Amino acid sequence: MRLKTAGWAMAAVLALAACRDEGGELREATERRRAEMANRDTTQDRDDDVAADTGTRLPAFTGDTGTRAPAASSDTPAPAPDSSRRAASAAGWGTAPRQGGGAPGLVTLRGVRAASNPQGFDRMVLEFGDAPVPRWSTAYATRPVMSCGSGEPVRVEGARWLRVRLQTAQAHDDQGRPTVRQRRLPLGMPALREMVISCDFEGEVEVVLGVSAAHPYRVLQLANPTRLVIDFQRQP
Repeated sequence: MRLKTAGWAMAAVLALAACRDEGGELREATERRRAEMANRDTTQDRDDDVAADTGTRLPAFTGDTGTRAPAASSDTPAPAPDSSRRAASAAGWGTAPRQGGGAPGLVTLRGVRAASNPQGFDRMVLEFGDAPVPRWSTAYATRPVMSCGSGEPVRVEGARWLRVRLQTAQAHDDQGRPTVRQRRLPLGMPALREMVISCDFEGEVEVVLGVSAAHPYRVLQLANPTRLVIDFQRQP
């Protein structure tokens, strides 16, 4: 009888030890799984999101250098070069006319894109490839915008319109083929509603941006590639 009791006791001890070992293995496996999840590489997830995005969001550019364009003034000095991160966060919002640029030769507009930024603004980008930024000016229209070709009013969605004039510029190649296929680009963003190229004639290009109100805006000149960026603050 004593031998049987001793055998049962030994069996109980071994079973308890086995349960403890199994529990330890489960804990170790759980901890390993948590570590793997914490260190999981999400690069592929981000790449899939970018590849699936066929809208008007802007891809990130590396190596940008930017300058913030001041309000138009005859005695305002040219802004100093700065990093795009600092230029984007600098003060400079307003509704006053702006001007800048000044490439010595004819510059071709290569592309237009737009994005709604989660930091509270909508962005329009005019791209010029490797060429310098042409002479440009921006101002809210005080009367209906007219087409430079026909003289007819240009219909642009929005309550207000910002005119972006590019001088010594063109939006076509030497054979007269448009370098920007979308001369009218519906946007439907909170601030930016539509973009229309209203003029491309004799070295002058005019881009009209329809917005939901006369939002404060800022202008940046970026490089690599060369771009003129117009940001519109959204209403709070």
